[in-house]
Amino acid sequence: MKASELAALVGGELVGPDRSFSGVAPLDQPRADAVCYAEDAKGVVGEPGVLLAKMPIDGVSTVVVADPKRAFVRLLERCFVVPETPGIHPGASVDPTAKLGERVVVYPGVVVGAQCVIGDDTVLFPNVVLYPGTILGSNVRIHAGAVLGADGFSYDPSPDGPRKVPQLGCVRVEDGVEIGANTCIDRAFLGETVIGRQSKIDNLVQVGHNDQLGAGVILAAQVGLSGSVTVGDGVMMGGQVGVVDHVNIRSGVRLGGQAGVPFDMTEPGDFFGSPAMPLGLWKRAMLLLRRLPEMWLQIGRLERRIEELEENRSSHQLQDE
Repeated sequence: MKASELAALVGGELVGPDRSFSGVAPLDQPRADAVCYAEDAKGVVGEPGVLLAKMPIDGVSTVVVADPKRAFVRLLERCFVVPETPGIHPGASVDPTAKLGERVVVYPGVVVGAQCVIGDDTVLFPNVVLYPGTILGSNVRIHAGAVLGADGFSYDPSPDGPRKVPQLGCVRVEDGVEIGANTCIDRAFLGETVIGRQSKIDNLVQVGHNDQLGAGVILAAQVGLSGSVTVGDGVMMGGQVGVVDHVNIRSGVRLGGQAGVPFDMTEPGDFFGSPAMPLGLWKRAMLLLRRLPEMWLQIGRLERRIEELEENRSSHQLQDE
């Protein structure tokens, strides 16, 4: 492919020689036969064969675009992503009552339970497990080892110990969702656990029973949602965020890594810390936290000084008497 063809593909302008390329490479490891992209011209190291950038670089065949990364992704999608071959691998187990759409890809080790529904162009990577009754929309990608539809963690205390509460609901995943490896999404107690359209869930995430995730939700690795959590459209959670049960998180909330959410979040914005607090307040708290050892010593010195002053005052009073 030539740089001029790349420019036409991504709607950019070629500045420099019309070089050919056959691969892609990271910016810190450029190759003469590869395309790189640069968010900032200052980050260009060496001489890539072709560069996607916001401005031309002297001596480099540059395709100038407003958003280099987006253009690079478009190139990858068009020329370098090999589509999966539709079909059910012989090493998979699909219950005869399950309904599969068109062009579904089922890799070895996958288990699809009774009454499951899988939409068109959905891909199940090796060892994915869909418990009975799980519903998947179209263009869903579920990576290796993920489990959808396992029983929710629900027990009723009794004199004989915790008594299991039967989980009679299901999991429903809407169109365009991607779910990472070894993530677990529990079936509902009653009704549905819902993952909204175009949501993206990372590896090792736990979504509890009866949770309701809106559209375009982003959950990074090791996020843990307790049961009956409601998450609005476009909410983003960094790694290891934890949310207690029955909490409502409104649209537009962004939670930094390891944030803890013990209460409803009714305002959009960026939140950090445990319990989660607005970003500005969290920054001030962190500055104070770093000063705590010094402040503790200062308080100790002040207490001793106050004791000395009180002793001197008592001594003067006795002398006056």
